[in-house]
Amino acid sequence: MDAIDSTFVSSVGKYVDRFEEMIRDYTGAKYAIATVNSTAALHMSLLLAGVKRDKLVVTQSLSFIATCNAISYIGAEPLFVDVDMDTLGLSVDKLATFLKNKTEIKEGYCYHKQTWRKISACVPMYTFGHPVELDKIVDLCNQYQILLVEDAAESIGSTYKGKHTGTYGLFGAFSFNGNKTITCGGGVIIINDEKLGKLAKHLTTQAKVPHKWEFVHDHIGYNYHLPNLNAALACAQMEMLDEFISKKRELASAYQQFFLDKPEFHFYIEPKKVDQIIGLMLY
Repeated sequence: MDAIDSTFVSSVGKYVDRFEEMIRDYTGAKYAIATVNSTAALHMSLLLAGVKRDKLVVTQSLSFIATCNAISYIGAEPLFVDVDMDTLGLSVDKLATFLKNKTEIKEGYCYHKQTWRKISACVPMYTFGHPVELDKIVDLCNQYQILLVEDAAESIGSTYKGKHTGTYGLFGAFSFNGNKTITCGGGVIIINDEKLGKLAKHLTTQAKVPHKWEFVHDHIGYNYHLPNLNAALACAQMEMLDEFISKKRELASAYQQFFLDKPEFHFYIEPKKVDQIIGLMLY
């Protein structure tokens, strides 16, 4: 109601700043940029990671279409690698085999040998909020000179070996769509690099140079900022995030107990190295 009474319900307002501060505090990231949705967050992350037209981006074969859409917006192309059954996320073993057999390092860049196109980034996606083996993924990306951009859309509240998802790569992108743990609508980019953090904020707000009356835009800008009204909802839900996660764990436990005596189903549980559970799956 305060956001409505302030009349700042759209492009600017104090709750956008407050929400970004809360995300920084919660995840441990140095910069957080609230966006209109997670696809926009991922698109901007890939742009700032230097992904360009006709380049390749490694991602996983099990994902939501938004991951590939963000890659395609740039004119890049996804390369699909299979997932693990224990995480339903990008398989470290399959990724290692792919990079060893299908790529080559030349002049500091990784190239796909079949097409001889540069592989610019790797984008794992955390299915139902469960992280992949991030330390090993980071090692592989470093070894093959590939930038890591995390599609952490479903994983707010999830940590891996003590670090929040989204903080392992150069960028992390989260979603607050209606089917996520926080449901205000919108997304957020988290970044630890100061230069990239400030540039992401600039580009997602139409790249307007601050001035009292002149309209000067020094880059191609994007109308990707989160409205203040959505941010007010986000702030309220961030205050409840730990309780939301606790209730999801209780629900997952109840489902798991229900299916214990039903051998025709396999119940998907949280990986051992993950500190929070966000979702569950039966198959």
